[in-house]
Order: sequence, then C-alpha cells, then structure tokens
Amino acid sequence: MPERAMRKLMSLFLVLGACVLLSACSKEAGLPTEITLIHGWGSTENDHVVMREIYGNFAKENPDIRLNLISMPTSTEAISKVEDMVMVGKIPDILFLGGGKKNTLYEHMAKKHLALDMMPFLEQDPAFLKNISPTNLKYWTTENGALYNISDVLSLSGGYWYDVDILAAAGFNQAPSTWEGFVEMCRAINTWALHEKKDIKALQPSSEGYLYFLGHLLADHDPGFPSRHTTPDDAQILRAFEALEALYDQSFSGNGHYSYLDETSLFNQGKLAISINGVWGAPMIHPKKNVAYALIPFSEGSLSCISSGQGFLLGKTGDPVREQASVRFLKYMLSPQVQERILKQTQQVPANPNIDIKKYADSFPRFYQAVETVQSAGQSIEIPNLLWSDQQFDLILNQVFSVLSGEMDKQDFLDLFHQAARQREMASGDAN
Repeated sequence: MPERAMRKLMSLFLVLGACVLLSACSKEAGLPTEITLIHGWGSTENDHVVMREIYGNFAKENPDIRLNLISMPTSTEAISKVEDMVMVGKIPDILFLGGGKKNTLYEHMAKKHLALDMMPFLEQDPAFLKNISPTNLKYWTTENGALYNISDVLSLSGGYWYDVDILAAAGFNQAPSTWEGFVEMCRAINTWALHEKKDIKALQPSSEGYLYFLGHLLADHDPGFPSRHTTPDDAQILRAFEALEALYDQSFSGNGHYSYLDETSLFNQGKLAISINGVWGAPMIHPKKNVAYALIPFSEGSLSCISSGQGFLLGKTGDPVREQASVRFLKYMLSPQVQERILKQTQQVPANPNIDIKKYADSFPRFYQAVETVQSAGQSIEIPNLLWSDQQFDLILNQVFSVLSGEMDKQDFLDLFHQAARQREMASGDAN
C-alpha cells in the first residue's frame, strides 16, 4: 500500500478511535454516581422495613445517584462488616452505626482520617447546618473542630414505662420522686401481688436497664459526673452498687442473655409493673395497656438522658463526586420531609430541631408524653452507651448481675473497672 494511503488509513483509525473514546466518555458521564450504604436495618421488623423504604426513596428523588444498600440484620453486624473492609483498605461511602456506643471503628476511622469531616460542608451550607441537632454538634465535634458523626434521630431516655393500673392497685397514684420511694414502691407492688396471688413482679431490668440506674446514681452522688475524661472513684461506685442491691432484692433475677425485648414481652403480658426503656419503646408496648412514662428518681430536681447517638459516618474515599453524593444523602435524611416520616412511621425522635413534635400529641399520646417528660427534666446526661468507653461499657454490662448477686466481689469488679478506665485514658483524645 502506498505510503500516502497508509497515512490516510492511520488517520482514519485515529479519528474513529477518538470518536469511540469520546462516545464512551460521554456515556460514562451520563451514568449515575454509585455510592454504597451499609446499615443494620435489615430485619423484618416494621421500623426496619420503613427505614429501608426511606433509603430507597432517596434514589427516586435523585436519579443521578445510584444507592447500593447492603442491609445487615443488626448494627453490630454492619459495623463488623465495615471493620473487615477497612482492614483490607476498603472504605464504604456511607455507614450507619445505629445509635450504639462510641466504638473502636469510629475512633479508628476518625483518627486515621478515613471518615469525611462534615464541618466544612455545614459551614458552607447554613440550611444544612440548621437541620443538625445541637446535641449532635455538642457531643460529636472534636477538640479540633471536626465532625465525623451525624445522627438522624435523638435518643431520649433515663426513665421507665409503668403500668398505671398495677401501680394504682398497689396504692400508688403517681411515680415516686426519690430513690428510696422508688425502691419502696417496688417492694409494695411485690407485697400486693403476693397477697392477691397475682403473677406480677415489680420489675426485672436487663443489664442495660441497670446501666441506666447506675448512671443516675453516680450523677446523683457526684455533680461533676459524667465527664468524658474522668472516672468515678471507688466510694462513688460502691455507694451506687449498694443502692442497686436494694433494688435488685425487689426484682426478678436476670442474666446476660435476658434483654429489653424479654422485659418488654413480660410487661405486655402484665407480669411486670415496670419496664426500663427509652421513649423509643412506645410502639413496642401493647396499644391497649394503660401506661405512662416517668424518670428515674434524682435527689436534686430531675435528670434524664438526651443523646445524639452514633448515626452516619461518611467514608473519605478520595472521590469528590462520590463524597458529594454521600453528603446529599445525608441532607436528604435530615430534611424536614424525611424527618417527619421517621417520626410518624417509626416513632423515633427526629434529630432536626425544626420538627414540632407537639403537633403529634393527639396521634401518638404515649410517645408524646414520654418525650415531654424527658425534655422537661432539669438536667440531662448521655445514654449509657456514650457515658463509658467500650471496655467500661462491656465490663458493666457483662458483670452487673454477678456483682449484684454476690457472685463477684466488689473489689474484684473495681480492679477490672480501673483497668478499663486506664485503657480509656490511653485512648482519650486520639480522634481529636
């Protein structure tokens, strides 16, 4: 083939190649941005189904983004999956941590700069900032001004649900305001049930229920408690456990396998007068039961737990397009429309401070009464998941029944507790 013809043919191939490449790029540019959300709303329970539907609606409202959902049955399993990913260098676009404790995965991703700092996005978008809970900003903003965690709901607790009819039958028209009065009420309920030959007990807290009691008692004994960087001394812990022992004597004996779900089931069956749970427990209680919510007694005024637990953690993937898409998802979850839907369909407390819960007082009277009770408290502390480090939380959770039953010596428990406290101090500030 003549050289001139060869040059023409090569030029034609180059033009055709460029056209194919441009066509491919054009097609690629028209494809939606793919991001992945790993979450623990994967079971068949109603609130799990609703939350998956809410996530799915994001893609319908944002056709330029494809949201891949990896649904795990629980938040614990979702976190475990992401831990495995991070170990091999993979970072998810979005992880929903599920309101749990400030776990080691969060600490690791924040410390190693694997999580996206949301503060610059909030500073650039006042409308977005307006939808973030002040409680979220207060607790999760680091000393360096970074914000890696944003929750779409608040955790309101620090109290208990009680059967109004059982308390009235035992001679109580209202919940007691002191710890001694609370223990005496439990004793009176047990005495009444025994006399009337009723298969009813005052209460049977799970280990997490005792964690709520412990937090209140420590805060009552020490005005400086809680603090992120301090641990109660031995005398404070011993006084708190002595008070818990008096309550334990009036309760069903539990164990580590007994959970709040078991407690709620007994409460619904009319076998317990009291169920230790948060505001979120309202839809779990049988609709025909006559119940009300009261705070755990506190000597000086009233105390509740108001927390912004662990919510969404966005991965710092290094892909600005995917990161922006993840931020848009977060804006969607905090939007008034979605927040209203979360409230109406799951009875979780919206994190967006602009949502007026009062207008749902008639629709959800039980839920509203509990929210009002918690929010009207004179003081508030974090939920137990956020009061303690991982090591301290697990220690108390796993050993509280052993200590209260006398199987474990209190000094042995204190030794283990101080070991956990030292681990907390070593890790303190790592993410800051």
